[in-house]
Amino acid sequence: MHPSANRRGSILLIALTALAFGFFAAGQLRAGLINPSNRLERNEALVRSVQDLEKENAADRQNLTALRQEIADIEKGEAQRSTAAGQLQREVDDLRAHAGLKPLRGPGVTVQIGNGPPRPSSGGSVDYLVTFQDVQDVAFLLFAGGAEGVAVNGRRLSPLSFYQGQAGTVVIDQGPPVLAPFKIQAVGDRNQMERLLGESSSLGDLRLRRDRYGLSLGWSAEGEISLPAYDSSLQVRYAHPG
Repeated sequence: MHPSANRRGSILLIALTALAFGFFAAGQLRAGLINPSNRLERNEALVRSVQDLEKENAADRQNLTALRQEIADIEKGEAQRSTAAGQLQREVDDLRAHAGLKPLRGPGVTVQIGNGPPRPSSGGSVDYLVTFQDVQDVAFLLFAGGAEGVAVNGRRLSPLSFYQGQAGTVVIDQGPPVLAPFKIQAVGDRNQMERLLGESSSLGDLRLRRDRYGLSLGWSAEGEISLPAYDSSLQVRYAHPG
């Protein structure tokens, strides 16, 4: 091959090599110029994502706080309803006990009243006999003295109990007739009931007939008395003119 041809080939090879290097350098330069921009865009996008996430978290925290408050309000309402229901149940239990609808046990007093001895010279008077008014007066006095429950000869009374009878016979509500002596027991404020029983102004007619006709009247404090539940109708009876 001619020497000039070799020289031209060498020059062409050098030129091609330089051109390829130029393209490579330009590419590297372009990459070097673009990459910082891409990193900036990525950083900005990441910042926006973080900001959006923080906003979402803040909204979630607000929703969570509102939800917790709602749960607390519900729990508070349930607690109040439970407290109110418990209070209502206690009031119902107290009313049932006061009405005699459940057995009752506790400290109290026992009052004993009985007939006096019959007198041939009484001219047919029955003032020596205990009457239903006597039983009624004792029961009313015990209730006034704080009795929570009262029973006569083991028969439970209610504040609405009705008393009737004649010639020494006593009928309470719809129960069978009963005769003296009467054991009247009351559970409740023992001291207050004893105080009323001891007052000279209490049970005046019964005291008078005790002194005149020998009726028996006495009472004692008891550490514990058991009363049965009321077992008759609660229907209120009214007196009608004959």
